[in-house]
Amino acid sequence: MIGKEVESEQLVTLNEAKEILEERKKTKELNYEQQLAYEHAKKFASGLEKKKEDALREKLVALGVSEKTAIKIIDILPESAILLKQMLVHESSTFSDADAAKMLEAIKGK
Repeated sequence: MIGKEVESEQLVTLNEAKEILEERKKTKELNYEQQLAYEHAKKFASGLEKKKEDALREKLVALGVSEKTAIKIIDILPESAILLKQMLVHESSTFSDADAAKMLEAIKGK
């Protein structure tokens, strides 16, 4: 990565990162960092379909969660309110128990 320029930046889920790296792998060999990222994505990606990820992201953003946190929630898919609230600690706004319940409902409904 030394000496390379960043062409563009966007937030992606682990599933999207895995897909991007799989496409790159078809055209050329992945470098060391890309290979590590690919192995990590294969191991920890949630496996949700793109449409379901997008729908869940929209629901979470509509509930007031930032795009960055919504992506992390999609990557981890917390099953408890405690874990979800820990993920929401870094948000600038606070969320009530009812908001967390709505988010969990959206996550479980995937």
